[in-house]
Amino acid sequence: MILIVVFLLISAFASVVVNFSEDKFVFDSYVSNEIQTEKIIFVSSSISQALEEFLDQDDKTVDYLGEFWAQPLPFNLDDVAVTVEIADQERYLNPNFLVDGKRINQKYMEIFERLFNILEINDQILFNIIDWIDPDDKSNGGEEEYPNYLAKNSKLDTLEELYLIKGVSMKIFNGTVVNGVFRPGLKAILSPYSNGKVNINTASKWVLMALDRDIDESIANSIIAYRQKKPFKRIDDLINVDGMSSDILYRIKPFTTVKSENFLANVEIKIGGREYKLVVLLKRKNKTKTIWKKIY
Repeated sequence: MILIVVFLLISAFASVVVNFSEDKFVFDSYVSNEIQTEKIIFVSSSISQALEEFLDQDDKTVDYLGEFWAQPLPFNLDDVAVTVEIADQERYLNPNFLVDGKRINQKYMEIFERLFNILEINDQILFNIIDWIDPDDKSNGGEEEYPNYLAKNSKLDTLEELYLIKGVSMKIFNGTVVNGVFRPGLKAILSPYSNGKVNINTASKWVLMALDRDIDESIANSIIAYRQKKPFKRIDDLINVDGMSSDILYRIKPFTTVKSENFLANVEIKIGGREYKLVVLLKRKNKTKTIWKKIY
């Protein structure tokens, strides 16, 4: 009988030890994760603040791809490795400007029609984007409401929303290779975060060509070649580019700028053997402010 009692006590004690070890492991893991979470939150806040100060020190009168902010920025903070890539959003076209109140903005419509023609994207998708954005439930030449869900009837908040719009496939979003030549997708030319004006110092040739019917690939390439040697400090400086005319300059002036206001920072963070991605949207006017940040 005594042996049975002793055996039961040993078994019970062993069970307690095992359970305690398991509980301790869970507790330690929980504490470690909490510390890691607090650390990444602290690091992300520090990086966001540093980006604000960094952009505040930059010359706000002109922005171009040769500036320090436009280069990848790797650095280490103790046991934290960080890589920052910043893209001004005024290098892109903003589809939200296609709709002005309840009306189609015809000037922007012309720019987007040229863009879709250049990239050989079906115009129907353009009308579908307008239907997604405009505030009413009526079609503007596009398709009717979606069978499984309603159109947003509001501005795009993220570019990934385009995947919800009829006709936007992975190839149209990401781009394709045609006859050995890469043709960019919508993600390389559009942004819902720009102020509606295109920075001629940072825009791609595709966006430059869309600005006016008389800007062909040759003129767009000439603009890029010119700004690589000397960034444009005024829109009027475009007249120095081969092929440009005062008529083109007059037509594109309302839609162009030489400086940027919105910046999207993609930050890779390695900490404690783990990797995180931080995305920060910053707006710079008199002073740079963080609009939002997300950690993945």
